[in-house]
Amino acid sequence: MTMNVSGIGNQPSPVRNVDRPASVKSESAPSGVSGNPGSDAVQLTLGSQTLIQMETDREPPVDDAKVAALRNAIAKGEYQVDSQRVAKKMFGLEMALST
Repeated sequence: MTMNVSGIGNQPSPVRNVDRPASVKSESAPSGVSGNPGSDAVQLTLGSQTLIQMETDREPPVDDAKVAALRNAIAKGEYQVDSQRVAKKMFGLEMALST
């Protein structure tokens, strides 16, 4: 089985602006929400802005030698998936999300 691990072809689809129907545009904002009817606006808190900046500043660590070795093993068909480890990780993620 061949897998593409280079990321080519996994580009996100472009964001499109979609006009709202007139019925949605004419509705007023719920009580306590400021803004003009028919316009969308998001204001991030200072904490949110700080977290976003921290995420963009942090460069993920990449072990180029390990990546090259994995690509080579996959290309040769020698990469073995530890299904028990994958299942445990998935279960742990499910447990974390459900709490």
